[in-house]
Amino acid sequence: MQRFLVWIPSLMIVVLGVVVGAQAKLTTAEEYAAAMKANAQAAGGMNKAIGSGAFADARMQVATLRQNYMALQGFWADKKKDDAVAIVKDGLTRLDALDKVLGAATVDQMAAQAAAKEFGGNTCGACHKLYRDGDAQSGFRFKPGVL
Repeated sequence: MQRFLVWIPSLMIVVLGVVVGAQAKLTTAEEYAAAMKANAQAAGGMNKAIGSGAFADARMQVATLRQNYMALQGFWADKKKDDAVAIVKDGLTRLDALDKVLGAATVDQMAAQAAAKEFGGNTCGACHKLYRDGDAQSGFRFKPGVL
């Protein structure tokens, strides 16, 4: 029964994220930057929650990331950047895998941390390498000619 009660709010968050994410549309570099800042906060919160064993909280951050990634997918599709769309789709797949680990009856914390690291390194890192300049201290910006 307890597992069922955990699934209900998680499912509602995922559904809400899909609905809101489908409605969100990023069209400007400023909107994109705001989504990236939200992603950094959500990823940080997710990693902290996984580290402390607060797996339901981590799943809420995954839902936020999923929502933002769906908006990012539309942004890059509008810009006709197929490689960026592929990176975002891969990120969504990795988020789904992480969500599955976090939704298990008994969560393997090490597996969750590994899946979170894989998501961040392979998704965020790949897109930043192709399209972004800068760093966390100086700030990120699009490389010349990207937009």
